Amino acid sequence: MTTSIAKRIAALAVIIVGLLLLVLAPAGDATSSYRIVGLLVAAAGGAWLGGQRRDTSRVTDEPYQQPVLRWYQAPIVLFPIILLIVASLVYLAM
Repeated sequence: MTTSIAKRIAALAVIIVGLLLLVLAPAGDATSSYRIVGLLVAAAGGAWLGGQRRDTSRVTDEPYQQPVLRWYQAPIVLFPIILLIVASLVYLAM
């Protein structure tokens, strides 16, 4: 894992912790201080995430080509198989 991905995940984790502090503040006299701290932590995480640069070294000018699916990867083949499995599980559960 590259460091830029780790930094983005860490920034998202900081935002989530801030939102949890903001929303799930414990009941009592200090509720407003928990919410203020949660707001500040979420804002700091958002600023950290917004301040990160996007890695443009892997961006190419070539258009994306979707890989060709094999016959066994087609949804028309997999749907009846999944339907049979679900039907058999429902039958066994009765």
